[in-house]
This record gives sequence, structure tokens and C-alpha cells, in this order.
Amino acid sequence: MDDRRGLSRARVVARRLDRTPDLGALAAATTADVVWLDSGLPDGAPDTGRERAAWSVLALTDGPFATRFRHEDRRAVLEVPPAAERWFGVSRTEDRRAFAVLGDLLERTPVLDAPVPGCGFALGWVGFLGYELGRESDGPDRTADGHADADLRFVDRAVVVHADGRAWALALVGEDEPTAGAANRAWLEDPHGSRTRGAAPDATTGLPAVATGRVPRAAYEASVEDCRTEIREGNAFQVCLTTAFAVGTVGREARVGPGTDPHLDEYLRVRRADPVPFGAYLRLGPLRVASRSPERFLRVDAAGTVVAEPIKGTRRRDPDPARDAVVRAGLATSAKDRAENVMIVDLLRNDLLRTAVPGSVHVERLCAVETYASVHQLVSTVSAVLPEGVSRAAVVHAAFPPGSMTGAPKRSATAIADRLEGAPRGVYSGVIGYFSADGSVDLSVAIRTLVTVLDGRGVERSRSFGAGGAVTWSSTAADEADEVETKTRSVLGALGATLSW
Repeated sequence: MDDRRGLSRARVVARRLDRTPDLGALAAATTADVVWLDSGLPDGAPDTGRERAAWSVLALTDGPFATRFRHEDRRAVLEVPPAAERWFGVSRTEDRRAFAVLGDLLERTPVLDAPVPGCGFALGWVGFLGYELGRESDGPDRTADGHADADLRFVDRAVVVHADGRAWALALVGEDEPTAGAANRAWLEDPHGSRTRGAAPDATTGLPAVATGRVPRAAYEASVEDCRTEIREGNAFQVCLTTAFAVGTVGREARVGPGTDPHLDEYLRVRRADPVPFGAYLRLGPLRVASRSPERFLRVDAAGTVVAEPIKGTRRRDPDPARDAVVRAGLATSAKDRAENVMIVDLLRNDLLRTAVPGSVHVERLCAVETYASVHQLVSTVSAVLPEGVSRAAVVHAAFPPGSMTGAPKRSATAIADRLEGAPRGVYSGVIGYFSADGSVDLSVAIRTLVTVLDGRGVERSRSFGAGGAVTWSSTAADEADEVETKTRSVLGALGATLSW
């Protein structure tokens, strides 16, 4: 504990659960906001992915210390309950940059020991940082459309589950707030909740929808050629060009009640079809985020080792095993995909070196092929060591947005992509995960992600799915468009959605 902050009397209490909880049922049982960091792997996945998929976290926002930080319209909004004011101050609005506010909040957060061996989560801040926060790192000057650029919650209640089924309930208690501590101790006695003992959410229903491209396929292919022109003229080496698809159930009433969350039901359908190490379901105010990401942005352990695992290079799997083996081998030997991946590895090495100990940045794995339920992907691993005391917000800021979603050089590539895309990306291309109170961080890249915004009456206002790919000089427009379709179908296909592009 850190006595300098006067926070030594706060601690995490962990209770081992006697059965494996259904995290989907727990998420559905509450009308409060939730962040579910949902890890899994398909059968036959490589051992290299086991560590990434070891733990799932369901973070609950209905505890007495639960605090909200969102950054919207370039302003920071903090909603702080009385029990947490001694740490985070009173509720307020500030005209400050998001990463500066985040750095202050992490500095004020009570230092807590991780109570479960092997699990890097000791309660703390969970949620997302959207792509448009890249403007704070000389990126395009935009804000998200219809929702906040960031929404993080300090959570004092969570359930963590290991891949082998072991599970714990975690709660924050503090002697200086005995009433709040008593409420959390009472919650620990029944974290499953009596109301969740009925049927689990129905994961078999859903509304078939049409996913309509923001621009026609021909327009996307023309933008690929524009990227190649920029590359030929020396303005970039690689540009991550994206687009978005509107998913057509807009106007559906989607109110949340006990045991009722239609967007969660849809997420459960997708997760059954496509296990990934960095799945996530977020219910944050009017926002619903369903992510099936296979990609880690950054992981920092409590001791200060940081790891990035960029993905570049994707192939759709073939149902025939022999043909699928050929597809996998083709990805492994593709000069274009390898070049894409290596460029982003170099970019990440530079990003990490901004805050790491000089000489500590190493490439642990280069262009390894990993196989998931619907795709094969090229994955690399870059690691570094951080100096003692370095701000975790500064580490993330230095590498933000994720290089795999920008291109290289980052500033030039993002400017080119922004001009061609002509719209903000929002949650998509940002990051999802946690800043733990023990100093650990684990963030995924928000790809394969469906984002829904509700209006004040609980009616769907918009639903969008972003997809894109890295354009290099050797790219062909048709192949890049095919990759967009592959990524989109890998998620929306499980919902029965058809593509109109």
C-alpha cells in the first residue's frame, strides 16, 4: 500500500466461488452499466494464445465507490460518489485533455495488491478509449459522432474467471468508508445474485439485418488507389484505410430490464461462433459495444514489463481442411502481408521506446500465424521494460492510436486516412480494457466491433461496424476490399446479417 496517498486502509477482498458463474447471465441480470472482458480460444488454437485467453473479467458499476470518467466534446466529465471523493475529488467538468485527466486519476487511484495469483486485475478503471483521442498525439482533429471519445469506470466489484473454470468475486473495502465497505462485503456473499438463478439470456434469437457500406465498394477501391498514390509520392509507407457498415436494425426499441438486453443476446450468439482472446461487451450509458477482437494493443504487468502484439495480415478460413492448410501456408509466405506486419512492428518499437528503458525494446515473435474460428492472422510480439514510476497513462498515450490501425509514419498515415474516410471512427480502432489498481494494464484493439448508440428513450439511433486493412504499394484494390468483406462477415455473419456494398 502507498502511505503517501493516505490510502493504505483500502484493499481488495477476494472470495473463491464454489461454481463457475455464467458471466453473460450476470451481465443480463443487472440494469447497471457493465464491462465484460471476455476471453476464449477456439479448439486447436496455438499455445501462444493461451496466456492471452486465460482470464475473463465482468466489472460491475453499481458499487458504492463506482466512479465515471468520460471525455466528450473535448471536455472531461467526472461523476464521483461520496464514498470515492477522498480519492477522486467531487463530481466536475474540466476543459482538459483526456490523457492528462486519466494520468491524474491513475495517480489518485488507491494502490491495491492483486488478490488472485496469475490474474492481473485488482479492480480499477475499465472501459474504452476511442480512436479520436489520437488528436492528442498530433492526429486528425475530430471527435466521435454520437458518443463520448472515452468512457472509463472505476469499479469496486468484479467477478474474474479463469479458463479452467476457477472463479473469484472481488470487492473493494475501506476502513475510512465503513458503510460502503459493508455493502461490498455483503455483495461478496452472493455475487451470483439470487435473481440470476433462473434461465440464462437467450443467445439463439436475433434480428437478421443488412449491413450497408458507408461508401460503395468501388469508392473504397478508389481510395485504396489514392493511398497507393500517396505512398508512391513518399508521403507514407503504409496507410490503414477503413470504412464502416450501417447495420440495419436502427429504430428498434432496446430497453434494458432485469434479464433483458437484446444487444447482449446478440453478442452471446457471436461469441459462440467465434471465440477470441479479447472479446468484450460494454453497456455504458447509451452505448453498446460488442467486440470480437483477437488483437492485444498493450499489456503492462505490475512490475513494468510492457508487451504489444500487433496483427497485420488476415485470410478467411476454408471449411475444407486441405484447402484451409493452403490458405494458412499462403499467409505465412506472403511477402506483402509480412511487409505490412514488419512496418507496424517497427512503428511499435518506436512508440514503446518513448517511455521504455533504452535498449529494453525487443521483438519476441515476428509474423507468426495464429488460427481462429473464421480467420488466419499474422501476429508479432514486441516487449519492453518501463522505468520505475512511469505513468501508465503516458505509456498508452505514447503508443496511441494503435499502430496496426494507423499505418506508418503514424502522423502522415492518419492524415491521409482521415481525408479519404471523411468521418470519425469512434470506438472502432481505439482500445478496450483495464487500468488495474495494482499498476497492470491490458488493452485490446477495438476491431471486429459492432457499436450501437441508443437515444434517451432506449431506441436504437445508430449501429455501425468498422473494417479496413493496411494499404501498401503492392496492394491491389480488389484484394483490399475482399479483406474488408472477410473481416465484416467474420462477426456479422453469426448474426445472419448480409452485406450490401
